Amino acid sequence: MADSVSSERPIQFSLVAGGPFHALLSRLGLLGTDGLPAWRTAFILALLAWVPPAALAVAQSLVHNGYSGWSFFGDGTVYTRYLVAVIAMVATERLADGRITVLINQFLQARLLDQDAREEFRAIVDKADRQASWPLVEGILLLLALAWSWLSFYFVSATAVSGWEEWTVGGVSRLSWAGTVAELLANPIFLFLMMRWLWRFLVWTVLLFRIARLPLQLTAVHPDRAGGLIFLAMFPGIFSGFVFALCSVVSSSLIKTMTLLAPSQLFIWFAVCGWVLFMALIFLAPLFFFSSPLYRVREQALIEYGRLAQLHHQAFHNAWIGSDRQPEELLGHQDPSSAADLNACVQAVLDMRVVPLDRDAILQILAAAAIPFLAVLVYQVPLSEILKWIAGAIL
Repeated sequence: MADSVSSERPIQFSLVAGGPFHALLSRLGLLGTDGLPAWRTAFILALLAWVPPAALAVAQSLVHNGYSGWSFFGDGTVYTRYLVAVIAMVATERLADGRITVLINQFLQARLLDQDAREEFRAIVDKADRQASWPLVEGILLLLALAWSWLSFYFVSATAVSGWEEWTVGGVSRLSWAGTVAELLANPIFLFLMMRWLWRFLVWTVLLFRIARLPLQLTAVHPDRAGGLIFLAMFPGIFSGFVFALCSVVSSSLIKTMTLLAPSQLFIWFAVCGWVLFMALIFLAPLFFFSSPLYRVREQALIEYGRLAQLHHQAFHNAWIGSDRQPEELLGHQDPSSAADLNACVQAVLDMRVVPLDRDAILQILAAAAIPFLAVLVYQVPLSEILKWIAGAIL
């Protein structure tokens, strides 16, 4: 009895807490009482990324006549990378942590695993918990962020594209003060947070893959029409803040490209639609790991419930149709009720999904991916024209 109770203890699993960066935030007093990043942490990190290059762009513009850093304040990618994306990615951590813990514990609380499988389940969850905050991984991600930032700003200075990132001295293009601090501080903050979320999503994806391979105790006639797994449809919404952050950066970059290269509208809409669908597919794909066990349960249930229905309805037919019993005897009899209940069970099996996915999950991820691209629509079509069209449609 004690072992049974012990095996049901809640699992403390987190994709967010732990690791050197988390420890640094703790030392700086930027974690809440629950050990998660406080709301002000998101704004502090965003200002840390945005304010230094902004201040240096202004300072160098006042000191050097040959440099104009005022374009910094007209560059949409600056706001989406260093403000919108950083705030969204850090703020999402608080939402993600609690909901993911609920999803993991639901496998135990709903008795989706037998006693033997629960021990293996706990083992793979513990491993994923450690992987999510591996110090080595965070160190590699930081180095990648610095290297990626250096390469991107090296490309800017090498191509001599006029902007706040560079200035020309004696015919030689070099990084400006703002460009240098963006290369060493602002951009690495954004890139590190982005790659950290990508790593978390990879850990979560592998965890779901391993859980799907366990002997799950699924119920074909479960009212959720997903064998009892529809709760997993909550997970794409957990990453919606990260998706919004990514798509905001892509949207602003696309607008910047439109101002420089003027691509065709067909290319723009293909790019927008393709990116939104790509995001949806990537963040919904892990749910398809459960297609195989759900399909097997549905297939087996169709055979078993079909056989049961056949035997029951054949007996019902023989008892009431193939005999001389009077129809009045059916009144108040339990046979019609049992037949209707069995029919409902068979219909539930027929309606069973082979992917634990619902409309809300799809809409959440599509909305998070598509909303940032409204800026592209406004850029292409004047806002006044959009408002006129909306007013005409309503009135």
